[in-house]
Amino acid sequence: AVKRFDAAAVAPADLACADVDIFSPCALGGAVDKETVGRLKARVVAGAANNQLATPDMDKALFDRGILYAPDYVINAAGVISVGLEILGQWTEVELNRRIDAIGPRLTAIFERSAREKRPTGEIADEMAMEAIAKGKPAP
Repeated sequence: AVKRFDAAAVAPADLACADVDIFSPCALGGAVDKETVGRLKARVVAGAANNQLATPDMDKALFDRGILYAPDYVINAAGVISVGLEILGQWTEVELNRRIDAIGPRLTAIFERSAREKRPTGEIADEMAMEAIAKGKPAP
């Protein structure tokens, strides 16, 4: 892959401090901890791994450093959406794609509300999820 994409290989221990725009943890959880949050050069954390933050307070630590965090359970929701639709007997390709297409606008709403209210994105996402549950319908 390094040759094919003219990329640079980076040792796993050096990933957090790599000079990149986006840090994208996609395998193991807990990739963003007290040590890595201080070393990150990326301006965005957005990956497919579950539980990317080692502890919930890393959300605020990223926010305080001006690093945009795409909450893991929002950005990688497609799998759970598919399973949920299956369990409810509502799975169709059209419905699945409709719900997946809502992920981008949902992230935008989280980012905008975070900027407006000057609060971390994970906190906003949790709040929006609880609001949706209270209303008994999917989040906007």
